[in-house]
Amino acid sequence: MSGLLSLARDYLDRMANPVYGLAVNEEYSLRFAQLLETDGFESSLRREVKELRDTEELTSNGWLWLMGWAKTREIEVEDDLLLDLFNQWSSISARCAIVDLAIHQYRPDLRVSRGLPLSEFPHPLLARMLHDATEIVDEREQRIDRSRREARRTGRAEDLLLVLLQVEAPITIAAASTLLRHQWDGHEQLVTYLRELAATWDGETRGLWGEALGVSLSSER
Repeated sequence: MSGLLSLARDYLDRMANPVYGLAVNEEYSLRFAQLLETDGFESSLRREVKELRDTEELTSNGWLWLMGWAKTREIEVEDDLLLDLFNQWSSISARCAIVDLAIHQYRPDLRVSRGLPLSEFPHPLLARMLHDATEIVDEREQRIDRSRREARRTGRAEDLLLVLLQVEAPITIAAASTLLRHQWDGHEQLVTYLRELAATWDGETRGLWGEALGVSLSSER
């Protein structure tokens, strides 16, 4: 583990983890703010953040705080690390934080056409997420019967779709459109999942999202 982050690990968790209570969170936030004022501390922390590669360096709450801090300080976090964290975490809100940082640190003004083929999607990390959600990435899965394999892979795609829609940035909406149009074994099941979800929305919301994604959200085929 990096030297400075090893020392800061407990601070970050105690200032970001609500289980410690508001008083402890505020106390350690104040202490950490004072550390940031120490000569050389912030510059060293910036350098170590850029060198991070291991998801075990921090607790989940520590990671969430650090990603928010990195975003405000314009510090780039490695794509491989963000992807590993995304795959390890099941929380939709935590995954949204990862995607939000990813789009912020890679050409945040990037504009992508709706329905662009997956192979041409220009954001490198989002493209990897789209690929992983729709392809067999583990040879062991090839030995699972097709129906079970489809269900497992579609589950990953459904989770990713929810994240892309919740972040609700132009590029994530474009990525969701690409995901919904991409032809793979779970394509129809994924579209059906979205239509079932859209059935709980009011008509205006359903129409707006259908237009934004370029797909019909009517339950009638």
